[in-house]
Amino acid sequence: MGGSRAVTRGASRRRAANRCRSTSGDRQPCRCARGGAPSPPQPPAGPQPLLSVPLRLVGVIGRLYVVLESDRGLVLLDQHAAHERILFEQMLAQLEQGNAPSQRLLLAETVEVSARDAAFVRELLPTLTRLGVGLSEFGERTFLLEGLPPYVRVGDARQFVLELVDQLKAAGQEVNALRLGEQVVAKTVCRHAVKANDPLGPRELDQLVEDLRRCAMPYTCPHGRPTLIELNYRELEKKFGRAQ
Repeated sequence: MGGSRAVTRGASRRRAANRCRSTSGDRQPCRCARGGAPSPPQPPAGPQPLLSVPLRLVGVIGRLYVVLESDRGLVLLDQHAAHERILFEQMLAQLEQGNAPSQRLLLAETVEVSARDAAFVRELLPTLTRLGVGLSEFGERTFLLEGLPPYVRVGDARQFVLELVDQLKAAGQEVNALRLGEQVVAKTVCRHAVKANDPLGPRELDQLVEDLRRCAMPYTCPHGRPTLIELNYRELEKKFGRAQ
């Protein structure tokens, strides 16, 4: 009787081994033999974001478009749009941290407005200070302009303030300084972002890419235009008739 039980156990082990071989194949060791539970299937890894892969500088075409190479293909970067995005986020971060920095003008200027606008500006002086505009009362309808945000580089500081007052009036009495600041930043960024014909050296271009990598929304400029365009090898092969 003991011998028959031993034979039965041996037969059971052989049948289990045969089942494992039939399901796991010859190349993989049997999970039953290892005693471990089958691991769940791993989902396929998705494509990495473009700015998370290495990019090698190739050159610049049209004094505007930076040509880059990745392990996936060709990348074109609009240096103006990219610099706009970088400056926009840097300036916005300053606003979010509190009052925007103010840079003193070499010569203070007087700004005269109507009586109605004077009352309006007087109420909004704290908002202007938050935006980095150094404006103070200097008379019944006159204000003294002593500073502007460092990112505002305009030829006529007085005119800039008058336009800003118009924007504040259009925004209504309940002005959100941060929201208005975003609009002001977006409009002023274009004025001193690198332009189409501004020559940048290899180090400056590499730094531009690195700064763009650190942005929260690096793939569009503040106005919604793309900063980068990618043509992967598959697309290039199609264009050259090498693939269907």
